[in-house]
Amino acid sequence: MTAESWRLPRRRDALSFWLRTRLLSLRSLVMYALSPSAVRWPAAGALADAPVVAQHRSPLWTDGDDAEFSLTAGKVENLRLAIKAFQAVEIRAGGVLSFWAQLGRPSARRGFVVGREIREGCIVPTVAGGICQLSNALAAVAARAGIEFVERHAHSARTNATPEQGLDATLFWHHIDLKLRARAAWRLDVTMDDRELIVSLRSHAPPAARAVVMQPQRPARALARSCLDCQETQCFRHEQHRGLRSQSARTAALLDAWSPEFAGYLAARQAEHFAPVPLRLAFWRPRGRAWSEVAWAAKATSLRGALWRRLWARHGGGRRQAAILDAQRWLAQAYAAVLTPLHTRLIVDQALLPHLALCGALDGREVEVLAHSLPFDEIHARLDLAAQRHPAASLSDFRASPELVAAEAQGLARARRLVTPHADVASVLGRAFGEKVTRLPWATVSARPLATPDCGQPPLLLFPAPAVARKGAPELAVALAGLGCRLRVLGRLDAAAWPGITLDGAAAGDPLDGVVAVVLPAHVEHAPWLLLRALAQGLPVIATPACGLDAGSGLTLVDAGDTAALRVALITMLGAERRHA
Repeated sequence: MTAESWRLPRRRDALSFWLRTRLLSLRSLVMYALSPSAVRWPAAGALADAPVVAQHRSPLWTDGDDAEFSLTAGKVENLRLAIKAFQAVEIRAGGVLSFWAQLGRPSARRGFVVGREIREGCIVPTVAGGICQLSNALAAVAARAGIEFVERHAHSARTNATPEQGLDATLFWHHIDLKLRARAAWRLDVTMDDRELIVSLRSHAPPAARAVVMQPQRPARALARSCLDCQETQCFRHEQHRGLRSQSARTAALLDAWSPEFAGYLAARQAEHFAPVPLRLAFWRPRGRAWSEVAWAAKATSLRGALWRRLWARHGGGRRQAAILDAQRWLAQAYAAVLTPLHTRLIVDQALLPHLALCGALDGREVEVLAHSLPFDEIHARLDLAAQRHPAASLSDFRASPELVAAEAQGLARARRLVTPHADVASVLGRAFGEKVTRLPWATVSARPLATPDCGQPPLLLFPAPAVARKGAPELAVALAGLGCRLRVLGRLDAAAWPGITLDGAAAGDPLDGVVAVVLPAHVEHAPWLLLRALAQGLPVIATPACGLDAGSGLTLVDAGDTAALRVALITMLGAERRHA
């Protein structure tokens, strides 16, 4: 279609188009059934390390004006679904890759939404519109790698993102297809970040010279007119899509737990256009505050996840940690199911990040991460190092799967910003991601009346954790030997873990009642709120840098696993306490 041949769409033309395309699609389906020319290729790993012989990048969000935002967002959502069918597929030598055979019918039942489609010179809203950006990219890498085009059709008009001389490939279920064939085996890697669609073609065969695709000479194609900003008021489509014109981008906060630091961070961003995420779960909000403008996520997981966590709460070690990961996965999948194409920015709890990455919910979206813990690979490394000193079961019972570790690393790498109040987490992430990391201050904790220490008893110390090796219990048991202290432990009392140490039962009220100091020589600690409370009360605290607190008045930092330094810090602290008494 040329600029001179465009004419105002008519209802009878639209009806004729509908009938012709249905008949052609029916004929194509019958021909495929009688003599299939293509198959659906599975994902494989044989060519995962093959060199990239061609790559194509195309922008996701710069191919339309503001009036077309809803259609562009729908296009990105459709691409988010479509690329799953092409990621990591490998095609044997001589095999034909058919776009429709690989993807299947892109229907609303499968989750495809209204996007952008070029139809007879117009950009019209239609279900699964926009997936031709993927076919354009496939055609581009195929041409650069010298792959044969068995079937390819050009668009009838062009958009701002389609150069007049660019190689494109239009699609229409099922009779207009893109089919590719190569003499050597090849593989596709198809990914999306928040800005671009990236298609890479891998093969061990040497790349052929750049293919020249012969196209018939034709007049310049017209620039397609969009139904959302077209001024043709006499067109029968003019009022059909009024509701799509006023839609704009939304931000969603996907959370798994509440913390005052992250609540304050989100409160400062209420001016942004947050949209609710309508999970049918128990919703929560920060205490004493109303958040009608902010999309607060559920503190509870899905009913299944909540019951699963409660079922395994009495178990320890790896089974309990695995149950927590399962519940986080279910919650992430519940969020992904209700996100809309308009949710273009996500603020994601780190616990949900790898699960959202695995299900593709992060593709095409700008992501911020509320980082409350060390990355999985760093946790593994620290626990492995601690296990060399104390080969305890609790140092090896938790291991995230390699798939989950890789997904978290991918999610952190693609995030625009990483936010954390934890000093150690900020340091680890800062070494990897630099200026993307934003450090928040810990929330201010107010002091409250506590029971005074009993002067007639040996000094009472608090170990604010269960007696497990990753919290530094073995090192503390050795360091306390012969110091004549009592110890209060949060969690189940196990006298065997504390030989020669007098254990004090947990306080009925505040665990800080009656203690003279708090000690936590942890290898991994992500929630040091009891340490912050102790410092606010004026109690001395001995901890490791892994606890995430900055050095200051009342806080003594020792390296994790350094029993000698821990004992010196304890002796110094107890000596000061006796002099004060």
